[in-house]
Amino acid sequence: MTPGPPTCFLGVPATMTNVIKLLNMPEYLYQPGAGLRRVFGRETSTGSTIVQLPWGLQIEVDLGEAIGRALCHHGLFEISVVEAIFRLTDPSDIFLDVGANIGFMSAAAVSANAREIYSFEPHPALFDRLSRNIAMWEKARPAIAGRVKCMQVAISEKPGHTTLYIPSGFNTNKGISSLEVGAGEVPGLTLDVRATTLDEIIGECSIGILKIDIEGHELKAFAASRKTLDAGRVRDIIFEDFGGMTSRVARLLSEAGYTVFGLNKTVFGPALLDTENRVRRFRSFSNESRNFLATLDPDRARSRMMKRGYRCLAKQRWSAGNSLLP
Repeated sequence: MTPGPPTCFLGVPATMTNVIKLLNMPEYLYQPGAGLRRVFGRETSTGSTIVQLPWGLQIEVDLGEAIGRALCHHGLFEISVVEAIFRLTDPSDIFLDVGANIGFMSAAAVSANAREIYSFEPHPALFDRLSRNIAMWEKARPAIAGRVKCMQVAISEKPGHTTLYIPSGFNTNKGISSLEVGAGEVPGLTLDVRATTLDEIIGECSIGILKIDIEGHELKAFAASRKTLDAGRVRDIIFEDFGGMTSRVARLLSEAGYTVFGLNKTVFGPALLDTENRVRRFRSFSNESRNFLATLDPDRARSRMMKRGYRCLAKQRWSAGNSLLP
């Protein structure tokens, strides 16, 4: 006899799961207009357009791929990561955006008032759009000029040149190019790109936040930069890892003195999760359980992440003093 579908998940009736998923969408609940536009709005399915982000900056996106559609629908994606950037960034911080894509997380760091932002993107087409977006921000708000610097380089295990693999689905999701070839995956196009290491770019500097999303190459990038990690030169690291809190990346960062938390979202605010079981509990209701925070100051992180609501969705205004005020 073929078993039927499960009647519950973690004690929640299966009929309620979809309702919980819908309720756990702060992107819409805190922006009712975005939900209405998503349901009733008309939009082209392809081509470039300019989208206004919740905090006022604009960004050029491609409507034919996943990140562009997400930004068009509700002005952001991976809200738990964005909220962590808003809450953990200090005005004195240097912010590194490794795997910057078109610059969305860099835009969040600008609006969170990081002192300097360095954006690294090796793919030439994405780098061109990243450069255009930075130029657009500087034109609209001259106070931003010089704060965001972009470099067409991959962060890897050694300086020089390396191969960037472009999977066949890249046109519909331009966040999946990688220095790694996935198991069982047939690589599509390849590009020769310039590479460097975290040790090389950080040197003796102190970094407030490192956001790194390089599609499975994080372990090699971190392993080649233990000097920087062991010296405590990066306070907070926000990273993507499908292996969870017991992955090799998480273990490496723990060995370097970091406390690792899961990043997730609830309707009430971001969730900072401290055990693998708690991360798994959210997995049914959110696709953001793959994002993590490694920090040298866990008390600071807990304090800043515990408040309810979403700063990144609050109405903000740009001040002459070069900061964003609620």
